[in-house]
Amino acid sequence: MRSLLTMVGLPDLPFLSIILVTTMIVLAALLFGWVADMLLGDGGFGIMFNAAWIVIGGFAGAWAWHRFGIPTRIDPNALRAAIALASGLGLLVLAAIFRP
Repeated sequence: MRSLLTMVGLPDLPFLSIILVTTMIVLAALLFGWVADMLLGDGGFGIMFNAAWIVIGGFAGAWAWHRFGIPTRIDPNALRAAIALASGLGLLVLAAIFRP
């Protein structure tokens, strides 16, 4: 778990902080999954699957930005969080569009 959090750019944290960060990520993903389920209606996957798509896209986007990002004057942590949210929601919308 620590290597995954370090890979997306989070610092090496103590165990209780890892649990807190993981809980916040899961709760935020469920919240955004619920909002996306209301917005997508029948095109969505349900709250849990929406949250899973958002988490997968968020980790992929944060990793890609950490690996290939362009340096800016914006706070790197805030920018990485915004990139993760946008990529997670983008992946969810793409999955809803190309749903069989």
